[in-house]
Amino acid sequence: MTPAAVDGVARADATRGPRSPWISRHRIGVFVTLAFALSWWPWPLALAHPDSVAMISFGPVIAAFVVASLGGQRGAVGSLARSVVQWRAPRWTWLVAALSPFALAAITGVVAVAAGIVDSAGFDGGIGWSTWLSVPLLMLATGVLGGPLFEEVGWRGFLLNDFQRRHAALWSTAIVGSIWVVWHLPLLVSEPTGQRPPLPFAVGVLAQAVLLTWLYNSSRGSVLIAIVFHTAVNTAARLLLEPFLSDEGFIALWWLMASLYVVAAVAVTWQTNSRLGLIPPCGSRDAR
Repeated sequence: MTPAAVDGVARADATRGPRSPWISRHRIGVFVTLAFALSWWPWPLALAHPDSVAMISFGPVIAAFVVASLGGQRGAVGSLARSVVQWRAPRWTWLVAALSPFALAAITGVVAVAAGIVDSAGFDGGIGWSTWLSVPLLMLATGVLGGPLFEEVGWRGFLLNDFQRRHAALWSTAIVGSIWVVWHLPLLVSEPTGQRPPLPFAVGVLAQAVLLTWLYNSSRGSVLIAIVFHTAVNTAARLLLEPFLSDEGFIALWWLMASLYVVAAVAVTWQTNSRLGLIPPCGSRDAR
């Protein structure tokens, strides 16, 4: 969506209030129900046919725009749309979003090899110079087709944004992160390859939710920054983990990667005094 189109949506949306007061009062419940229903509908088919897709990623983005349109206040749809194309943000947020997941994956690989969790030979033929040259294309495909675009509009652009209006950043992150983990349940239960071990996956996702909140708040509500970080996480994890999918050290490698994300999340939480980049309201004691 172009900036002109976004502004047009915003102007049209700003001329009216919520179409449905009931949805406005129950927007969180309606959003979560829609996001899960629209994503989980293939799951019964996957239970009967394990090789089929267990879920789709479109649920959160559709739910976000439906609830914003029907139950949002003036300008809700326009604000959500603008956040998706908001590229103006501190330069460091772009660097952290795009590069930190690859740095954490590299550290994970080095530590795993040094500790004997995996054999360095596993990387032979898996991550070569040609692979690194194709990373931008791989990230583009991952971001659009792999879920980050559709997920982040819902989880950060709508749900986190709504929670943070009434709750502290860390508490809001814990709620959104927990819902995000549960949303992945069909993949954790019915995905035949076992590439997402449930417990380390959940730990890693909760830690990543903290980092996503920090980047989202620090970029003044840019969903685009969140999409870039989520895309980089998925791409880096794929490059690191795929060569060892059938290796006996695969689960330990997952735990090591998740642990590094936890360390990063704890460091950010401590450094920001649990605010995670959220600017306190004017007039509060924390604002001084």
